[in-house]
Amino acid sequence: MGFTAYDWGSLVRYFIIYGIGFILGSYGGLYSECSGIINIALEGSMVFGAFSGVIFMKLLGEALQKTNPDHFLIATPAGVQLFFLIAALIAILAAIVFSFLLSVVSIKLKADQTIVGTALNTLAVAICTIINTSITGIDSPEVSLGSLDLSQQLLPDTGNQFFDFAFQGMNVAILIGVITIVLLWLTMNKTRFGLRLRACGENPAAADSVGINVNKMRYLGTAIGCAAAGLGGFVIFSYFDIFIGNWQIDALGYGFLVLAIEIFGNWKATNIIFAALFFAFFSAFAPVFTSYISSFPSGEPSIFTSRAFYYMLPYLLAFLSLIFFSKHSHAPKAEGIPYDKSSR
Repeated sequence: MGFTAYDWGSLVRYFIIYGIGFILGSYGGLYSECSGIINIALEGSMVFGAFSGVIFMKLLGEALQKTNPDHFLIATPAGVQLFFLIAALIAILAAIVFSFLLSVVSIKLKADQTIVGTALNTLAVAICTIINTSITGIDSPEVSLGSLDLSQQLLPDTGNQFFDFAFQGMNVAILIGVITIVLLWLTMNKTRFGLRLRACGENPAAADSVGINVNKMRYLGTAIGCAAAGLGGFVIFSYFDIFIGNWQIDALGYGFLVLAIEIFGNWKATNIIFAALFFAFFSAFAPVFTSYISSFPSGEPSIFTSRAFYYMLPYLLAFLSLIFFSKHSHAPKAEGIPYDKSSR
């Protein structure tokens, strides 16, 4: 018994979704931390962005379903893609708003950024759960679009099993994610803004001495970072919600996984892409392979036939990578240190 076209196609589909989501989430940490702000709140940003986009689709979609079931936003492939585009923008805006909870407290109040970020992760889940409960009337952290069908595909069926399974459910949010990754890479590596941002994280006093507003750059870096993480969360969880059925209001530890990817990538935009794709492969491998081994004849249970083992692999690899590579990592020197202009 071997992998079928469905299995290989599913592996590619999950790899694309996780790869884009993880790169965006890791770039969220990169932009924040290169500006000098430790962003432990990536988990919260992913949750808040994803929830905002999905709940927008639920509310507007259900309203249109009741008043005008044939509305092009929910009844035509082009309309559904526009719907995804709008929801992705909502996710980005919500994550930017969320970013100010971290940046204001870190910059204005000079609070411990690690503690603030950890608290914001819990706060994001709590806020989203309360909003979800008030909307659905059900005391549950589960988000679902219910009877709303937004599964129209961006690409038509070709008759090729592998291709159709690989790109089943792809939507314009995936394309937006790819474009955003390219723009973020170019901005960090090829623009004056990226150079100034890194200067604020390495030596804010020197940056200030040449006229760079350090705190302004840190606000911008954190906002861009959280926006990227929010879009990454939307890319992953909108797929879960629409094509798997629902998701719990948490990021399944993805926020901490992308932090590990950022460290593994040594705070370099290109390295982060390869590190994210490495972890995306194992995250994609878990659901596909566990579905595959479930068809094995039942026998003596072992760790290698346990679903939990394969779902644990990305986190285990993240843990091992931090042990072996963190001593070679070089974080921005002023990361986590509030900047006081008067001390220059």
